Amino acid sequence: MEGGRRWKQRRVDGGEATKDEGKALPPNLPIFRSSNLFYSISNIGELYVPAECRDAVFARPRVKLFAHQDLRHLNRIFTHIRHGGVAVVEGEWEQITQVMDYIQRHKQDLVQQPDRNAKRRDRRDSHRRSASHALKEALARLVCWADADGILQVEPPPALPYLLELAGEPAEANEGKPFLLPVTKIQQIQQALAETYPIRALNASLIVSENVLAPRSQETIECFQEALQFVRQSNPTTVADIGCGSGCLTLLAQQELGEGVELYTSDLLPEAVATTKINLQRLLPDSDAVRVMPAGDLFDPFPPLQFDVIIFNAPWVVARVRNRAELAIHDEKQETLKRFFAQVSNFLKPDGTILLGYADASGPKAIENLEKIIAEADFSVDTVFKRRVATHRSKRKWEQIRVSVLYREVNNRLEERFISQPHPKSQTG
Repeated sequence: MEGGRRWKQRRVDGGEATKDEGKALPPNLPIFRSSNLFYSISNIGELYVPAECRDAVFARPRVKLFAHQDLRHLNRIFTHIRHGGVAVVEGEWEQITQVMDYIQRHKQDLVQQPDRNAKRRDRRDSHRRSASHALKEALARLVCWADADGILQVEPPPALPYLLELAGEPAEANEGKPFLLPVTKIQQIQQALAETYPIRALNASLIVSENVLAPRSQETIECFQEALQFVRQSNPTTVADIGCGSGCLTLLAQQELGEGVELYTSDLLPEAVATTKINLQRLLPDSDAVRVMPAGDLFDPFPPLQFDVIIFNAPWVVARVRNRAELAIHDEKQETLKRFFAQVSNFLKPDGTILLGYADASGPKAIENLEKIIAEADFSVDTVFKRRVATHRSKRKWEQIRVSVLYREVNNRLEERFISQPHPKSQTG
């Protein structure tokens, strides 16, 4: 069932291209522009194409559906993919994994023979690299499809709520339509969600999807727990968690500040937002005190409110971000910190507090810059909760994790509020 003959082309802004839907296309279809997001396949209709497989789908018109009984024809599917086509598979999951296994076993058939004039060792190394690259590209062209509700059309359908977000796409990106997803991406999500992370402070375990920062540092969590207990004395009613990740600090804030607190939370990554929603449903199934906002940068997803407490476990490694998984850790030239403090005053009440998580992993210069950024934003450090933890690096065996309680420089209400009740575990900043 070919999908390349009947199609509907759409742009990012939602407008339709000049070609009419259903019009027969010439055999030599030009390459699609990268702005296209939707593709029509016979017997399914129009589907959203995530970035994960956009290049594979739009590079060629040969998108073919292999459903149920078709999955038994392994060589037919392999030949279609080997010739550059995209195979959309539907049916029993076990048979779909057999297709993957078949492709992996025949990866040598995916590459062209190396130049015979090259040296034997060079030919062997080149062939090995080519086979690995060709296999990766081939597997990217083996995709499943999910209906508009995110239910994969496989049997049995796996329990993967918020699937589109777990794949790194905004929740409404598919505009209520079915969508495609590479089989390898589905497996990666399943493998990530199968692992659990015990949290002492919550007396519970969390799950974490791909690219989301796993809550491995019990020391960081305990510092935030002490900081939340410290600010609890001011009876905050509204709290925002910026960069929620797995939802660990959101859950911790709900636990330490009580069910009466209204919590707002979000993250830059859609997969982190989905992970937070899953963990909230696992641990707080009946609670409506937490509002998980759509994915977005820093304060962009939040309503125009001012909060009593803003939680931000900032990226603490001063380095370039090389992939999505490093977004929660790396902050080149501390630009994320600077942008946070440039915006935070618009969302913090005059007597509100910031709970800022950081570490000295990048050395004293990074800490000096952090202190300068805080001062230039007219904030002061009231209290710091610290832990000294071992690292796995040879040059630096120890690092210090800190959670700072910040208040506005121009307002001393917080200091007056807590001076009569100093926290036994705190250290003055």
